Amino acid sequence: MRGMTLLALALAGFAAGAAMPDASDFTRLRLDYARTPGAILSWVVSDERKALLDTYPIDKKKFVEAGAKWLGKCPVDAKVQLMMGAAMSELGRAREAVGYRYQFYGLMRSIVGDSDGLTRATAFKVISVDEEYSVCNFLGAEVKGQRLEGSVDVLAVEVKGEKKELFFDASIPLKAANDSLAK
Repeated sequence: MRGMTLLALALAGFAAGAAMPDASDFTRLRLDYARTPGAILSWVVSDERKALLDTYPIDKKKFVEAGAKWLGKCPVDAKVQLMMGAAMSELGRAREAVGYRYQFYGLMRSIVGDSDGLTRATAFKVISVDEEYSVCNFLGAEVKGQRLEGSVDVLAVEVKGEKKELFFDASIPLKAANDSLAK
């Protein structure tokens, strides 16, 4: 898959001291991944991913091994990218930690970089519901409620005591769900 090749090249370049790709590269990675049949729907409900997330608090070395394999299949999983960065830091592998955190921030920037998510017109374009929650966590927003308005997912959130609504263009994951149901 082209997206995984991009991720591998980015990590190899980072290890060699080269500049990392910009937000458009991460957007391309996410959109390429979204075009993979079944990828979006299987991502969040994956038993493999659940087991991986359950391993994190128990065994960082095992998490890192399994996390690298998971990200080979799902390089757009921002939550796991960030967790890998934290695990690498705990294991004293700072250079690798920076690479995974860069991947996380690149993925977040590709979502929030050109919009503010405060209206339907400026909704964050996501490829999965998991990305919505990763963005909320990134912004320090606690989700209080959710509703779907056509293809826009509206999350009622609280940020530093202030109530807001964040808008997410969920057309890609909704299309994936509809395509899956049509089979």
